[in-house]
Amino acid sequence: MRKLLIVGCIFTAVLFSANAQAFYADAGFGFGRVNTSLDGNDISDTFKTAGISVNETGIDLGVKAGYGPIANIPLYIVGTFVGTGHRLTDVNGDYFQYNSYLIGPGIIFYPIPLIQLAGSFGYSFTGNQTSLPETMLGSTGGLAGEASAAIDLGKGNHGLLLGLKYFWATNTLETIEVEQNTSAVSIFVRYALRQKL
Repeated sequence: MRKLLIVGCIFTAVLFSANAQAFYADAGFGFGRVNTSLDGNDISDTFKTAGISVNETGIDLGVKAGYGPIANIPLYIVGTFVGTGHRLTDVNGDYFQYNSYLIGPGIIFYPIPLIQLAGSFGYSFTGNQTSLPETMLGSTGGLAGEASAAIDLGKGNHGLLLGLKYFWATNTLETIEVEQNTSAVSIFVRYALRQKL
């Protein structure tokens, strides 16, 4: 938690010292293929080996807020909070829900007014859940990042982002002390409030 506060303070200091023109915000959701492994063993493959069909489609939800454009350059500095997850269910109806989150700074760049490129990197944690009793799936914290490209549609300060994103996270799970790695490729739609050059 202390690391999270330090990252937040540094990000806030940079954000408010920037010569920005306007507030930026976006929020939305996506879906795509999610892969989770524990100590290098793919969870989906483990279920399939046991003869259990799995759904590898996951969802992601997220928000970004910041300022830009900076100094008449189509560059925005943002804070990111995003999560991605997927659920695997066995024949008995028991489930494992693997959720990974990212909180940290990011940048957004418009090489041309129609195209948005973005990236974020920061602190990660898990919010895993299961129907099995006495199973501990919390994490001690880790790192995560994301990169995306989108078409920015809309008029004035209101935009509709349609894009493709790659997300990754690595965490060490408490109690069982194994490394959880999550990666996802998804398509997304987001509403954006921004001032464009």
